[in-house]
This record gives sequence, C-alpha cells and structure tokens, in this order.
Amino acid sequence: MAEIFEQCDRVSVFRDGYYIDTKRIRDTTPQAIVQSLVGREIHNLYPPKFSGLLETTPVILNAEHLSDGHRFNDINFKVYQGEILGIAGLIGAGRSEMVQGLCGLRQKSNGVVTFNSKVIKINGYRDAIEQGIVYLSEDRKEEGLFLELSILSNVSALKLEQVSVHGLINKDKEFEQAQKLTKQLNLKSGSLYHKVSSLSGGNQQKVALAKILSVNPKLIILDEPTRGIDVGAKTEIHQLIRDLANKGIGIIVISSELPEIIGLSDRVMVMRESYQMGILSGKQITEQNIMQLASGAESLLPDVAQA
Repeated sequence: MAEIFEQCDRVSVFRDGYYIDTKRIRDTTPQAIVQSLVGREIHNLYPPKFSGLLETTPVILNAEHLSDGHRFNDINFKVYQGEILGIAGLIGAGRSEMVQGLCGLRQKSNGVVTFNSKVIKINGYRDAIEQGIVYLSEDRKEEGLFLELSILSNVSALKLEQVSVHGLINKDKEFEQAQKLTKQLNLKSGSLYHKVSSLSGGNQQKVALAKILSVNPKLIILDEPTRGIDVGAKTEIHQLIRDLANKGIGIIVISSELPEIIGLSDRVMVMRESYQMGILSGKQITEQNIMQLASGAESLLPDVAQA
C-alpha cells in the first residue's frame, strides 16, 4: 500500500475476479482503497495491545542460548503470558530457522528451553505438541495443509488420537471438533467435507489455524500468518491472534510486513545474519528502529534490551 502511494499515478481495484474502480492517487486514500478491496469499511486493522505490565506477568517460555551453529546463534528471549512477541529481520536473518529449532522441526546444537517454569527437551515436533507448543509454517500450501483433503480431515490431522476410538477415527468426534473450531474462526465454506483447495487464501489460513488450535496449545508460533490473504481476512486473523493472547496463550509472530509487526506486537525481537540484535518494546517499536537493527545500525540504539 505504501508503495502504491509513493510510486503510482493511478490505482485500480479488483475484488473476487471483478473490476471495482480506478482512482487517481491524489484523489484517494489508503483507507478508501481498503474499503474498495473488502467491500466494507475497515476501522481497526490491528486490535489494542497488551495493557498490563510484562514485568509482573508470568513467563510462559524462556529460551536461552539457542543455536544450530549456522542459521541461528546464541538467541535469548522470553515470551510472557498474554503477549504477542514479534520477530523481525531481513530475508535470511534466521527467523524461521530459529523457531523451527525451538519446536523440534530443525536440529539445534545448543540451548535451554524453560516452559511454564520447567526445563523441557524437544527432540522432534511431536514432543513440542505434547508440551503445548505449535508452529504454523509460512508456506501453508506445502507445509501447513493437505489441500486435496477435506476441511474436516485437516482440522483433526495434528493429533488424530483426540478423535479416535481404539485406533479408528470417530467421524462424529471429528465433525464436532471441526465444527466448533471453524465456527470460532468464522470460516466461510459450504461444507466441512469440501476440499481445502476450494477455499480462498484467507479461509485456507483459518483451516490451518483451526488445525493447530485443535490441540489446545499454550504457545503458538505463527510464521507469516497473513501472507497472501486479503485485507479483510487479515483484520479477522489479527483480532483472533489478539483474542488468543488475551486468553493467556503465548504468541510468537514472524512477519516480513513491518506495519503488521509494529501494529500487532507487544515487543519485537530483531534478527540479523543469524544473530539477535535486540528487543524493542513500547514506543521503541518503530519502522526506523527495526530497520536500524535489521541492517546493522544497532549502535544508534544504545538502550535496546537484549533478552
């Protein structure tokens, strides 16, 4: 959106395969374009942030000296109950690799993870799920969903034993679970038996979210949670993420969109070239500060926390 107003003379809007309108840049606003894109007015793209004092809030996760010796090195951070911790950095900084190492999807060579005041060992993703830690990949089509299976089958896929009896899937339990979660997420579909590939990008992402919520997680890691979806669905997902945080679930969000990181996060950890550059909070969370840390100008920010 910022590039459109910086570079363009006119802007055309399409929605659901139809041409909507064309405006001269000088005669319109970002808000008006968003309204045309979604067909209604969007008042709050980002919900209100955490209003308490983190210092007096229980720590859900404490990660110390996480490293694989290559893609992420000596990473230290905490996630507080009810907060959204954003992770920012340029492409190749090691953001995704670090959280994958945390939850057992990638091997790490060093690091201590304390979860709910207990040191835990995670040797694989199944261990993470059993502890209550889940990860949603940035590539939902290849790694987050089974596109040719039904919504029903996708929602239950992460932990089939929850909907099974004596090793066989109980269709009534599976349907009840999927119905409850998809209703909570306001999923728009004709039937839970429809293939996920038939859904829009935003509704596919809601199915992926329903899948990770099916195991009642205590910590959710979301990698590019709104990539490739329309602004209306983004607003819904932003509100859902904040609602989950307000229920006491720890949230980690990785995003390449600076407005999303700034608008959604209570604190932001910035990475550069596999290392942690600092953690921003409160009024420190600005585009300029994030980019200074991400590009190596951290010396200009002497008061930034490191954990």
